[in-house]
Amino acid sequence: MIIKPSSVNSMAFWGKRLLSYAKTGIEHCHGKTQERRLIQTNISVFIAVITILVFNLAFVLLGNPGLMYSGLVQLPFLLLLPLVLWFNRKGRRHEATLTLFLLVMLDAVSALMLAQGVTLGLQYYFLMFAVLPASYLDAKHWPTTLLLFLSNILLFGYFEVYGWQAHPSIAEVPTFTITLLRIIMVGSCATTVLVVILISEYYAAQNEQELQYLADTDSLTGLPNRRAFMGRLERTIKDRRSFSLLIIDVDHFKQINDTTGHQTGDAALQFLANQLNACIQGEDFAGRIGGEEFAMVQFCASPLEHLVRAESLRKTIASAHPDLGVGPVYLTVSIGVCMATPPVSLITLMAMADNALYEAKRSGRNCVQVAAAKSESVPPWQAVT
Repeated sequence: MIIKPSSVNSMAFWGKRLLSYAKTGIEHCHGKTQERRLIQTNISVFIAVITILVFNLAFVLLGNPGLMYSGLVQLPFLLLLPLVLWFNRKGRRHEATLTLFLLVMLDAVSALMLAQGVTLGLQYYFLMFAVLPASYLDAKHWPTTLLLFLSNILLFGYFEVYGWQAHPSIAEVPTFTITLLRIIMVGSCATTVLVVILISEYYAAQNEQELQYLADTDSLTGLPNRRAFMGRLERTIKDRRSFSLLIIDVDHFKQINDTTGHQTGDAALQFLANQLNACIQGEDFAGRIGGEEFAMVQFCASPLEHLVRAESLRKTIASAHPDLGVGPVYLTVSIGVCMATPPVSLITLMAMADNALYEAKRSGRNCVQVAAAKSESVPPWQAVT
């Protein structure tokens, strides 16, 4: 089967339009939870519209007067559903959600009492209407949630216990057709609940990713913080791969802060972070592990390449003279490099890289010093497991 480009473009167009409508009023939301609830409300409008239209079409095709009258009774509520989107567009999310549930409840009550009775199982919608408000409404609106829950439970209980007489002509509908319509009706309930669950799961995953990012990221530089960097370094050691660990310290950073201000010092750290990001290759990674101290792991083909890349980074920073808001600043770094050959412990690796950094400081700063962490028998209490 060949799909024409025009068909693909049309699908993409309507997909974007649907997404746009689903996000109606999102600019008024504060946080992902409010976004989720707003999108659930808007999508529920589309589900309600589609459900009413599908059943109306089915009733017309069946040609049964009672069923067609049932569909006709639902049309006013269909026409009022866009009010929900209007409320959300105005930033009135609570009114939008309340309007949605009142309309679908009145729609179900009207169709059941004026035409369908309990023949098609319309009363089961009230169970869905009872539980969904808890996912749609903010916690502060718990009285509304409770009222909707109790109202719908009472409606379901009444119609389930006492029943309700359907339009006489509905008795003429074949049993198989009635069963099929009941299945479709229950299926529409299940579809609505599924959509709500999927939206909730999507936003839960997004929230988790954002929290993980905040927990792992240094807010000033955007680099991984010490905890995240050390965790990845431990995993790298566990993989038993050869690499080099660079510990990079800004020279005379206290003097920069004292003479030009902490804002300039922050800008210097951000500049250095950008330089580290620029020299990352392949699986390399970097992080901020202290105040003015950074670390980087490099994977190179040879020991000479480790040294060449570290020296290139030092020269790039020293020759940059970045303008940090107070004119050009002469910024240099000292770098301690430890070349690791597995197996090696994290404690040994960090100690040797630190020693190389201190040696660079003692040698006059603005230089690179190298140490080699040779393969060792790692004690159990130092092993990365």
